[in-house]
Amino acid sequence: MNENLERWSKVFAALGSPERLGVLAHLLAKKGQNCQELAKNLRLSTPALSYHLRILEEAGLVVREKKGRRRCLRVGPELAKILRPKVIAELRKEGK
Repeated sequence: MNENLERWSKVFAALGSPERLGVLAHLLAKKGQNCQELAKNLRLSTPALSYHLRILEEAGLVVREKKGRRRCLRVGPELAKILRPKVIAELRKEGK
């Protein structure tokens, strides 16, 4: 299969879940959350959140970064390339 098609398949699969869209919405609205904060806000178990984060990371939509001893999450730059600004703004509203 074509490499581009494989990448797009991962992106669309990642966006096709309400839980993963919720993760993106929260990360857009509240920058710099760690996994524990995110799981609490989304009412997801740690294993469930890890599963969804892995899919989002593989698609390039979420990035983990170290801030001191904490590992924070943020939306990756790939999201702005894929979604229109209006869609991103709507997701941000949902995350508040």
